[in-house]
Amino acid sequence: MKALFLPTASMNDPASRYRVYQYLDYLRRTGIVADYRAGISDFMYTMFAPYKGLFHKAVFFGLRALNRILAVFIIWRYDVIIIQRLVLPHVYPFPEMLICMVGNMIGKRMIFDFDDAIFTTYAHRAKTPAERFHDPDRVARVLARCDAVIAGNAYLASYARAYNAHVAIIPTTIDISRYPAKKYGGKHAGAPYIIGWIGTPSSLPYMNILKPVFQELAKKHRILIRIIGGLRYQCPGVHVEQLPWSLQDEVSHILTFDVGVMPLPEDEYERGKCGLKLLQYMAAGIPAVASPVGVNKDIIRDWSNGFLACSTEEWIMKISILLQSAQLRMELGGRGRETVERKYSIQAILPDFLEVLRGLKDRRDRSAVN
Repeated sequence: MKALFLPTASMNDPASRYRVYQYLDYLRRTGIVADYRAGISDFMYTMFAPYKGLFHKAVFFGLRALNRILAVFIIWRYDVIIIQRLVLPHVYPFPEMLICMVGNMIGKRMIFDFDDAIFTTYAHRAKTPAERFHDPDRVARVLARCDAVIAGNAYLASYARAYNAHVAIIPTTIDISRYPAKKYGGKHAGAPYIIGWIGTPSSLPYMNILKPVFQELAKKHRILIRIIGGLRYQCPGVHVEQLPWSLQDEVSHILTFDVGVMPLPEDEYERGKCGLKLLQYMAAGIPAVASPVGVNKDIIRDWSNGFLACSTEEWIMKISILLQSAQLRMELGGRGRETVERKYSIQAILPDFLEVLRGLKDRRDRSAVN
């Protein structure tokens, strides 16, 4: 079988990296020809990152759209085409509709993959010029044109099933072979406890939820807030360290954390999140504390393999407990890693992914109906 993946961006983009690129070598080992055409290169992704301004955003999305449209000239070579997300926000999904139309005409198996609630409007990015051209049915149009859909969690799958009968839930996974387990030992006298977060500039505003938490913790503990990959984050009275993200240093930076955090508000868009940073912490054996929003409630069993926290007081209490006990950090971190190995590793999920690519699940679904 020959498969063509159409990721929205390069390896620098976390969604593309974890939903597409990390699978390619594993698929090739099974005999599948797994090729890809990225929406934008590493260099252009860095040069025209959308958070830099309106001009950069226009170039960024324009290049992604152009590259996806050009893919229409090569899809005839492949048996299955996997479209990862939409390349344009808000507007009519012309690139994806064109590819689906051509793919349908020449008998290719078309699959759409998404791991965010892209059918909603992201609250703190809602007011953009593109909003005047907003197409509320942009995701539904593409879902209806595909032979199958891969959704990152049950919330996204429930939306997709309104437009496509063949929806598989494939969670965002971790290549556990890249993540050594944290080695626990005594901390050096006077060394701060490191509370860490990893993510993109667009998701850094979620960390504002924890400012009062960090300020209260800093009164009793020597803490350092380590931010990987976000823009400038300030928390008065608390020591904050910003580190640039890189693929080479991603895992080693996470391994320096004593506690990993994933705060989220309870909103429609956030319910579609697939818990990537949470899985990264857990894969590295780092105890995690997260908001009980969306898939976080499925990944974490409170007090067993991590902590869930709703209120400011609960965040303070649970992080404090972890800071005070290296043994608890090691135990929760170890059980978190076991959870990832069993349920959220690429090694565990690959058979399900192969079934979707080959259409085996579709055929079973049809048999059940008939």
